[in-house]
Amino acid sequence: METKPTAIVYVDGLNLYKRLLEGSPEYKWLDIYKMAEILLPTHEIVTVHYFTSRIKPPINDPQAPNRQDAYIRALQANCNKVTVTFGRMTCKDRLFPKSPIVIDEDGRPVLVKVRMTEEKGSDVALASRMVMDAAAGRADMFVLVSSDSDFAPTLELLTSELRVKIGLLSPSPKPSRSLVLANHQLVKIIRNSILSDSQMSESVGVSGAFVKRPIPWIKNGTP
Repeated sequence: METKPTAIVYVDGLNLYKRLLEGSPEYKWLDIYKMAEILLPTHEIVTVHYFTSRIKPPINDPQAPNRQDAYIRALQANCNKVTVTFGRMTCKDRLFPKSPIVIDEDGRPVLVKVRMTEEKGSDVALASRMVMDAAAGRADMFVLVSSDSDFAPTLELLTSELRVKIGLLSPSPKPSRSLVLANHQLVKIIRNSILSDSQMSESVGVSGAFVKRPIPWIKNGTP
């Protein structure tokens, strides 16, 4: 029996969420290892590294962190070849002109306070892990799941300096041109049909108990 070449997959969790999952809750119970297997049938998936951050509870959805926690616990219990690395979320209040523009009695634009949420650390951790694994020769191909152009320098380093094979699985139908121009072995778009075929079981055993898919993530479910 012929041995398959190996691959390690690196998932930019925030990019995957923003591009594909945020508006499609029925796909959020995603088995990322199964998704990688479907998209890379010619390779043995050694590990899937998932990079994300613990979210802050939105004012209008205080249960969101609990759903994320349930998902991460189920994801890790569902497959021992998935690792999860956390960055951090930061929140800052900033002032922006009101839209549409409103001018006050002094002739200045009226400003409103907007809470900005940013993820810190995940991108650096992902890029560092890719480079370390490639330098150590831990697989035959190193595959990025993201459409974020910030990873273009990392991919360039992998191919030009370390001379390893890379792949791109894009959550966007139109990934960044700088990513696509890298010397990939393969480029594939993650489509809804793949997400549908890559869902975990409705209940996943975790430490002697069961974690269930959150009700808002069930198609036609209600919070």
